[in-house]
Amino acid sequence: MFDGYSCLPCVFSEFVGAVNRNFEEKKDRERAMRTFFDHMARADYDQSPPELVAESHRVIRSILGIEDPYREIKEAFNDKMLARYGEFKDLVESAEDPFDMAARLAVAGNIIDYGPGKPFDVDKTLRRVLSEKFAVDEISNLKTAVAEAETILYLGDNAGEIVLDRLFIETMAHPNLWFAVRGKPVINDATACDALRVGMDKAAKVIGNGHDAPGTLLDHTSAEFRELFEKADLIISKGQGNLESLWGKTQKPLYFMLMAKCDLVAGHLGVENGDMVVTGHRP
Repeated sequence: MFDGYSCLPCVFSEFVGAVNRNFEEKKDRERAMRTFFDHMARADYDQSPPELVAESHRVIRSILGIEDPYREIKEAFNDKMLARYGEFKDLVESAEDPFDMAARLAVAGNIIDYGPGKPFDVDKTLRRVLSEKFAVDEISNLKTAVAEAETILYLGDNAGEIVLDRLFIETMAHPNLWFAVRGKPVINDATACDALRVGMDKAAKVIGNGHDAPGTLLDHTSAEFRELFEKADLIISKGQGNLESLWGKTQKPLYFMLMAKCDLVAGHLGVENGDMVVTGHRP
């Protein structure tokens, strides 16, 4: 359904950006490029995008000699969005439907993504969610599902974005909600350190999924995470990577919340690239 070959342009673009940020000398950049492309020439392009990106980022970390190449970027976006938390909270509290507003802001936060290797504008995206209709809008159905669920597992995506996830979770006010992050650093995806930095532990129970893919590859996650995944009666999934790794892979009731950032995902959802989506899914 989703294959890594289709994602190669983004993988390469994102790698070039990482190399340019971390190496100043042309010879060092060229050496990094040759090492990376030698590995990618032998990669399995039939694996899912999150699997291919996880593999490519292990190579990137090895080449750079840095465990978390995006650490400073993640911290900057966490702090920048956290500094505006009061502004976002005022929007939610003054809205006619606070749940709907918080959900829309959470989707807008999904723009903070270095995976596609393209520039993004957070403020422009926030303005869009206040004025435009979502291409697929099942927020009211999600609200009902939240009210009926005993245990909710919320799958986070990117650093910075998780500030708006926190606000949405606080607005839900559910007594048994878990927030999942990546088990190890990959791109600018959120880890436990990021969740703690933005105070997510005050709004939800935080759990790492035990893996370094920018998605949720259930077969590779920890036993603790899989147990919680099976126990939860509602899964809320943020971002493309979680969608690419979970669509059609589980019978659990799922709601996907994301901005479509590529033609492949947009076409799969029947929307346009750049559209915002909240959609329920059960195979």
